[in-house]
Amino acid sequence: MNCRICGVETTPFVSISTAELDEPFLDNTLREHLPQLHLSRCNRCGCLWTTDERQLQEVLLQAYRRVPDSYFDSEQVGQRHHDFFKWLESLLEEHQCGRSILDVGCGDGSFLSALSDKWIKHGVEPSAAGTKLSRRKDLDVTVGTLDCCGAPHQVDLISAIDVIEHVVDPHIFIESVKQHLKPRGTVLLLTGDASSYPARIAGSQWSYLRWCGHISVFSSDGLQRLLKSHGFEILDWKRCEHPSSPGLIAWWRVHALEPLRRVLGRTESWYPFWRDHQLVIARLSESVTKNAGTDIHPKLGLSG
Repeated sequence: MNCRICGVETTPFVSISTAELDEPFLDNTLREHLPQLHLSRCNRCGCLWTTDERQLQEVLLQAYRRVPDSYFDSEQVGQRHHDFFKWLESLLEEHQCGRSILDVGCGDGSFLSALSDKWIKHGVEPSAAGTKLSRRKDLDVTVGTLDCCGAPHQVDLISAIDVIEHVVDPHIFIESVKQHLKPRGTVLLLTGDASSYPARIAGSQWSYLRWCGHISVFSSDGLQRLLKSHGFEILDWKRCEHPSSPGLIAWWRVHALEPLRRVLGRTESWYPFWRDHQLVIARLSESVTKNAGTDIHPKLGLSG
């Protein structure tokens, strides 16, 4: 396949048997569709794209709809997540991102709940379980995806935390984001960073690639180019540590022991999360009109 950012041909990067994966999201129905996970890499921008059955968005959407309440309980959102969400809020305040927010893929509403009451909060979540848990927190959450929200929300800010890596076509996703933003609206994206030092060292053993929902994995350059190509101005970009990361010591323990494991003939270890995520805040430029999404990428044959 061709890279969805550069348009150049990609090369196979990793194949992972789902038999070795233990993930609450990966149920028996999904395993039947996915005996292996395949990702190819763009040698120009470094983004990774799925080349297996996950290219059919409906395969994953059906899996999201099947997740039980226990899936969100397993996330164990605690103080680290709360502190991380408050840090995100401080960045949004710094860039004066307005007061109305739509959180896409809001899960059980943990991020929206962490925000102060100064915000007018809305959410959209593909799983019925997550939507139910969000509503128990008195949040205004719609079950479904951004494309099926009906009338545009017209909010100041759209957040998508750990979401864009689950999207087959990021161009369509970003155009959908634009339809729900006010003029000069802002988007906040948090996702993995394939160009980070830990990800580059880990290579095919980066644990971020083990999650079957991760089908579009961006480099920092690729993500920023995506947003700019759709009329966004980058306000802020930061490499950061995901709140679920076990941290520096866990990462370096794996890295230090890998040579010994190879000498002993052991299988390679999976590198845990550590400083391998990126956060970008971008604003629609003044020249962008709401419905000017067609013919953005004529060379790739993509449009909004």
